[in-house]
Amino acid sequence: MQLTSVTYTSLARADLPQAELETIQELSRAQNRAADITGLLVFNGTHFLQVVEGPERAIQGLIDRLRQDPRHSGFEIRDQRKVVSRSFPDWQMELIQVAPSLFEAREAIVDCLPDTVSDVIHMRLLRMTELISTISFQN
Repeated sequence: MQLTSVTYTSLARADLPQAELETIQELSRAQNRAADITGLLVFNGTHFLQVVEGPERAIQGLIDRLRQDPRHSGFEIRDQRKVVSRSFPDWQMELIQVAPSLFEAREAIVDCLPDTVSDVIHMRLLRMTELISTISFQN
């Protein structure tokens, strides 16, 4: 079965508490499991970076819901492609919280990635980590 992989970035709501972040992860895991979606969510205190993968229809439904979510703004798809295998086959939604510092964030992400992550996804995550660590998004 061919899958779709989408990477997006967004700006978190300024007053997003830790408990809300944990709720996002818990609900995402349950919903993603039901929709056959896997992925990774990176949060650096101000920005989200997410890679999701799964059936095209399920991914499109998730994107539609994410665009309407008031807990973030500046939602922008950075990459979308067809893939033949999952980079995160065992992660319904893993959350990696990283420091805003680019070097610390990159190190934390590399340390957490499973061996199943393709070189393409690995490089995309590092590029996008640099992006969310160095630019500001417009509200």
